Amino acid sequence: MNVRFLFALCSLLCLGAPLYAQTSCSDCFNASDAETRKCLDNAISAGDKVACLEERETRAKVCRNSECKVEREEREESVTSNAQSTSGRPGLAPYMPTEGEWLALVMRAGLRREASPDQPYSLDIVLMDPETLQIVVRYQPTANRDKMNQTIAAAREAIRSTAKGYGWDKWVKIRENVELSSARK
Repeated sequence: MNVRFLFALCSLLCLGAPLYAQTSCSDCFNASDAETRKCLDNAISAGDKVACLEERETRAKVCRNSECKVEREEREESVTSNAQSTSGRPGLAPYMPTEGEWLALVMRAGLRREASPDQPYSLDIVLMDPETLQIVVRYQPTANRDKMNQTIAAAREAIRSTAKGYGWDKWVKIRENVELSSARK
């Protein structure tokens, strides 16, 4: 009964090997499995089959201790060297924005607008300091001030509601900078 179980287990391991990129470690295991299949095909008695399976375990142990160990060490060295190489190249280093930077980015993406002939004012959101967002409006003399003030109020409310959604409404400050834009030549 144990021989059948071992044979079924070996067959499952040999024939059900996953497909992945071939490496020297996987090549070693594949060669071990091929040798085991040959041995099992030539086995006559149950004892021969058990000997084949024991030999397979010995080969697998050799693979784990030689080829696979070398690959693990190479992967660890690669990860370490990549971490060291990116530290000298700031564009590749991970960056986590502050809460204020993130809020300013999200608000700028959603609210920024350029001046147009029908609405001659621009609106932008900038981060003044870590806790303050500034609504920057540049308008032309022909701008409808009531409509512009409504847009500024809507931007202020959008910032408040977004900050509240993040749980940052307690510390976020909002300022406005509204200026007449210089005449274009």
